[in-house]
Amino acid sequence: MRVLVTGAGGFIGRYIVKELLDNGYEVVALMRKKRKIEEAEILTGDIRDAERMKEIAKGVDAVFHNAAYASDYGKKRIFYEVNVKGTKNVAEACISNGVEKIVYTSSAGVYGFPNKNEWITEDSPKKPINIYQKTKLLGEKLLLEYKQLHVTIVRPPLVLGAGGKASFLLLSRAKNRELSYIGDGNNFITIAHAADVARCLRLALEKGGKGGVYNVVSFICRVRELFEEIARQLGVSVVEKHVPYYVAYFAAIFYEIFSKEPYLTRFRVKAFGTTRRISWEKAKKELGFQPAYDLKTTVEDMVKWYRAMKG
Repeated sequence: MRVLVTGAGGFIGRYIVKELLDNGYEVVALMRKKRKIEEAEILTGDIRDAERMKEIAKGVDAVFHNAAYASDYGKKRIFYEVNVKGTKNVAEACISNGVEKIVYTSSAGVYGFPNKNEWITEDSPKKPINIYQKTKLLGEKLLLEYKQLHVTIVRPPLVLGAGGKASFLLLSRAKNRELSYIGDGNNFITIAHAADVARCLRLALEKGGKGGVYNVVSFICRVRELFEEIARQLGVSVVEKHVPYYVAYFAAIFYEIFSKEPYLTRFRVKAFGTTRRISWEKAKKELGFQPAYDLKTTVEDMVKWYRAMKG
């Protein structure tokens, strides 16, 4: 099968391309700036260009729509242009070329951060808190309106692994002794390794029903356990500093207002300062998904990459 991957040059996109190539797919990798990927056909373009997308989608059997403006801060206009209008362009390009199947990389951010111990399922209330999460939810709704398309949606939580921005921030701040617990650190955080996300996306194409929505999770742990494992594998002292939740939250507002690249955002405060337990039972039952990574192996992967990058 010949498949198109949008956002193929990004963090998760590179894992998707590898997963598909490893499983016998013919891959067309769309990215904004050309870079070499062995065995894949490389095309450059921007999903905001509707006519270019119609050209790119020619001759493929399915599309993994992974391209997004993914950030916890930024201009609203860009989020809408990429995550909503760009998604519409991908859908219209598929229809123009008779491509029926789209697998959409969404976000567990659509649930917001309810800060409860109850399991979050695909049917849980949608309460996105920032513009990224809101536009990803709008992208989902837009795609599902196209009844002629077979759309499947996968929602990852915080994604870690070699090559990720979040991985770099965690490791560099741990190395520089800049990590702090928001609260007592005993709250639960849900994490997916990028390779597990890619595998779940492939399974969603192969086994997912029309309109199917699936959470993808590698493991759930306490924030304290994550930080302690990072410290252990980096060989640095464990985190001891604690910041009250509301102090961190109001500091994040200050950073967001007065900094172009905020050191702290409200999203990060909620991600690391509240409890979120996301269920992946549906993906397990309907797709046969089982995570290959746990806390220890995910941090091992991150640290190996970080050390190689730092030389």
